[in-house]
Amino acid sequence: MTTMNDVARLAGVSRGTVSNYINGVKIKEESQKKVQAAIDELGYIPNLTARNLKKSRSDLVALILPTTQSPFFSELVFTLQQVLKKQNFKTILCNSNNDISEELEYLQMAKEQKVAGIITISYSELPVNLLQGVNIVSIEKKLSATIPCVSVENSAGGRMAAAELTKRGADKLLVISRKTDKTVFNYGQRVGGFTSYCKKEQVEYSVFNPELHDDRFYGELGEFLDNEFKNLGVNGIFAVSDQYADFVYRKLSANGYKIPEDIQIIGFDGSKMYPQQPALLSSIRQPVELIAEKCVWQLMAILRGDDIDKKQITFIPVTFIEGNTTKKTN
Repeated sequence: MTTMNDVARLAGVSRGTVSNYINGVKIKEESQKKVQAAIDELGYIPNLTARNLKKSRSDLVALILPTTQSPFFSELVFTLQQVLKKQNFKTILCNSNNDISEELEYLQMAKEQKVAGIITISYSELPVNLLQGVNIVSIEKKLSATIPCVSVENSAGGRMAAAELTKRGADKLLVISRKTDKTVFNYGQRVGGFTSYCKKEQVEYSVFNPELHDDRFYGELGEFLDNEFKNLGVNGIFAVSDQYADFVYRKLSANGYKIPEDIQIIGFDGSKMYPQQPALLSSIRQPVELIAEKCVWQLMAILRGDDIDKKQITFIPVTFIEGNTTKKTN
């Protein structure tokens, strides 16, 4: 295995010069070129663990997310990595499967690896002592009064969905969601915004919001759409995620409904499988670029020791994206 001594020998410099170069200490430009050329020729990979032991922290940021199995989370991971790269940080991706035991393991691992910081989406009740001693920025849920949090305006997004449906002629609405102790921080707020608009504007609405996790939700939703839905006379639907909206669109289409002629549908997220993908679903767009930039800005401010407001949630506005599942407006 190639060592630092091998690099020094080939470059014709001391081992200390190679060590300084790898650890970001300024050396002569001529020596920089020699060391980098030797590294490239030998394929030398620095021992990051050894480097981190010499520093108070590494150049790593851990992203601890509940899943990557959706276009929104995939886009968020990619964008966070790109924004962090511009700040000369590398990322460790940790998929917690929305499981508190896995989140705790990743948090402990991150602390042991002396990561520069953590950006996380967690809906769990994490122990305060484990959150201490590491720089954290959370998304959607406020983890503690001393940890900054970034979130889109979920409630406003729900109101926006209801307003867009009624503007396009829908007058009997349905909101589709699911309720757990964790979804209250995102889905719950979207449902709340939707229903508050309907009450204020006296729009007739129904709610499908069972207390179920994803593994049972789609089965229950399918049965509801097959059996009970036709009795409601609904002509406008807001689903609190694009995944749910896509399921509803395909199920109702299979059942003979024309979308958007018979029923209009709006989802929530607005992410794409690939950048050039045309918007099929009309949706409330979460601005992933702004979320990532704000999270990284907060983390960099913490690392610099800046005095920032950590108590308040930083809210980011959402927008409506018109796809093929709603009618055009005049």
